[in-house]
Amino acid sequence: MVGEKGETMKWIVNGEIVPEGDAGLSFGDRGALLGDGLFETFRVEQGVPLFMREHLKRLREGMQILRFAVMPDEKELIAGIRQALVVNGVESGYLRLTVTRGTGSFAQPLAALTEPVWWVEARSMPLQMGVLEHGVEAIVASTCLNPHSRLRRVKSLNFLENVLAKQEARDRGADEAIFLTTDEAVSEGASANLFLVKKGVCYTPSLACGPLPGVVRGWVLATAARLGLTVVERSLQPGELTAADELFFTNSTWGPFPCVAVDGVTIDSGKPGPYTCKWMEQWQEEVAAQIEADRKNHSASFDANVNTFSQKE
Repeated sequence: MVGEKGETMKWIVNGEIVPEGDAGLSFGDRGALLGDGLFETFRVEQGVPLFMREHLKRLREGMQILRFAVMPDEKELIAGIRQALVVNGVESGYLRLTVTRGTGSFAQPLAALTEPVWWVEARSMPLQMGVLEHGVEAIVASTCLNPHSRLRRVKSLNFLENVLAKQEARDRGADEAIFLTTDEAVSEGASANLFLVKKGVCYTPSLACGPLPGVVRGWVLATAARLGLTVVERSLQPGELTAADELFFTNSTWGPFPCVAVDGVTIDSGKPGPYTCKWMEQWQEEVAAQIEADRKNHSASFDANVNTFSQKE
């Protein structure tokens, strides 16, 4: 894989620059053996990782829930994130930060696992504007989620339910899958949180219904309160999806984006609605504000420390 400038992609592994062809993981790493780890995906615009603090906060909370004995130093993670963007020349794209508990057997007590492994990959991926302009189609997945599982609160490396649901959507000619819970309440998308608009009120599944507490979901809730808009968190029934005036998804890669059909049933006019468009506009303003703030707050300190990494030969 080559980067934006035609050079070999480089990863940051435990603070060290590693060419992609040389990057590897121990066969004994619990991330590979047991899915024992977490990840965060960031959107990058103009070389700036959006919502970095919020992603790192969720990662830290996830490690606490999963009882990591040792957590990577946050300053090192931030430096690794920024270095990955620079060495790969990523201006518009995505960045993934992965943390595993490190090498160890299933039988070992968690307190004995004190050497976590982390790495950062950054890749260029401009947004496909058609998704924002025309929306996506979704299906209701046949796989159901257990809303009571502790793993519903973290972005775990065990992502197989999402993988299967996403493939089911592709098999049925759709773009996204919507999970129901084992109690048949709406939970979330396979790669996004979900919002429904009916009669001027916006609704989203409550955390009791098992959705991941998404970073952009949290931004919508906080921004709505600031703008005086109403967003209600509650249990949603499957029939409410196709009866909605509007549906939209949110995730860190796309921000808010419209959903225009579910299981082949068109939502209202089949076009992005006014509420959805308002959130997409708010998102663009938020992105611009974060880029400006990041340049003011981080550029000088990063320039002073950009050469602190070692190159693996």
